[in-house]
Amino acid sequence: MRIDTALKTAILNVNTFSDGRLNSFFRKSFRTIKKQGIENVVIDLRENSGGSIFSSIRLAQYLVQQPFKVADTVAAIDRSFKYKKHIRPWFIYWLSMHFAGKKEQDGRIHFRFFERKQFKPKKHHHFNGHTYVVTGGYTFSAATMLAGIVQGQPNTTIVGEETGGGAYGNTAVHLPTITLPNSKVRVVLPLFRLVTDKDRIKNGRGILPDVEVLPTSQAIKLGVDAKLEKVRALIRALNNTNNSGAR
Repeated sequence: MRIDTALKTAILNVNTFSDGRLNSFFRKSFRTIKKQGIENVVIDLRENSGGSIFSSIRLAQYLVQQPFKVADTVAAIDRSFKYKKHIRPWFIYWLSMHFAGKKEQDGRIHFRFFERKQFKPKKHHHFNGHTYVVTGGYTFSAATMLAGIVQGQPNTTIVGEETGGGAYGNTAVHLPTITLPNSKVRVVLPLFRLVTDKDRIKNGRGILPDVEVLPTSQAIKLGVDAKLEKVRALIRALNNTNNSGAR
């Protein structure tokens, strides 16, 4: 996190939801934001390809205004591991799918926790100012889910490019690594199909930004971060509007 004191803005680069002590980072960051009276928070997800759904949820809880669900449907077709000898550790995934998953009338194994659980906004150090989420083509999975959760709030603006991850849903939850026996190439094969919001258009598109900022050769040549510059311009415009209204 870095803070622009002139704009009363905190910029959080969240490049993953997999590694690091993220919960501690979020807690300390939003405590500092509260203490310093920060009015704008920028969440930069452009290099975030996803990771832990729980880490994504935790960050969303600092930003959302209403309780939210992660998904309408989280289901797997099968929970047998025919090629378990190529999956490490297969037993952990098998155990979870048998005890946390339940086979429903549609014949699929549902992860009901994410389908039913309502996650509430954080009480301590919750941010109520304006949020800007910066997205791009490398924004996938849990990062796309975060953008979708906060988009549409009156105090939130998505800036940048369409996410690489799908707005309607993705494959998620358990992500075992399979080592192919001959080539030894390792591939990740998600076990659950996750539909984030059944009412969204199912067209294969990602989360579309509220304010689109596309890359340009001129910005690249000059070494200018066009997306962050656009966010700063939006903040200045909002500040000018608020100051004019105060007079």
